[in-house]
Amino acid sequence: MVKVMDYEQFKEKVKIRIGLDLSSYKEQQMKRRIHQLMQRHHVEDYPAFLALLDCDRSILAHFTDYLTINTSQFFRDLAVYQALETKVLPELLRKGEALKIWSAGCSIGAEPYSLAMLLKELAPSGRWRILATDFDANILLKAQEGKYAENVLATLPARFRQRHFSEQNGYFYLDSQLKSLVQFRRQNLLTDSFETACDLILCRNVFIYFTVETQEELIQRFSQSLKTDGWFVIGCAEMITSPARFGLEKIQPAVYRKMK
Repeated sequence: MVKVMDYEQFKEKVKIRIGLDLSSYKEQQMKRRIHQLMQRHHVEDYPAFLALLDCDRSILAHFTDYLTINTSQFFRDLAVYQALETKVLPELLRKGEALKIWSAGCSIGAEPYSLAMLLKELAPSGRWRILATDFDANILLKAQEGKYAENVLATLPARFRQRHFSEQNGYFYLDSQLKSLVQFRRQNLLTDSFETACDLILCRNVFIYFTVETQEELIQRFSQSLKTDGWFVIGCAEMITSPARFGLEKIQPAVYRKMK
């Protein structure tokens, strides 16, 4: 009798193929997404789906993108960006030091580019750099291209749209000068080393897909990556329980500061 491949075995095979450990993700949520994709490709079991991934690189790329859930907008959650513009960035800039900012899980680049727009306006000649990382190599290529559908710009303030984008054939293209202000790099948050001495870290709408244990491990590592008085920003649908455990204090929803 042939043994049917179960989800545990499937996770092991996926880890070998793309380097993503699905054990760190909420199981029911992840299984549901995988089964939806299998149905879309008319595949009935895990072995057949793995065979499809092996023979079609475009489906493998789509599978990776589908699992890492790349949804984003410029200035997503305006209350957070208002805090960044009026409190977080001005306080950091007043120090007069070179700033190191990290957008972790940057997806299509809307977040780090939004930060670049704010910093270019607040400190056009200031010393700051923005690093943006993501697991999905294909999505990083899209981020570097800087080509966006109009819905991605839905919450972008009008002054930034006029200043930094040009429209062509229904798409909006980010100007090359602003693109040059963001450095993109592939990174697996679950296995790769973290940045150090950061003034501001954003990891937004990423934790909600992980198990509680993985969330807490990542929060601890992010806190260790911050300078004292550095800032940590998460998604509005996310929350850090007892932030003092990680050396953080909550300033407002989704916005935390590393305590002295």
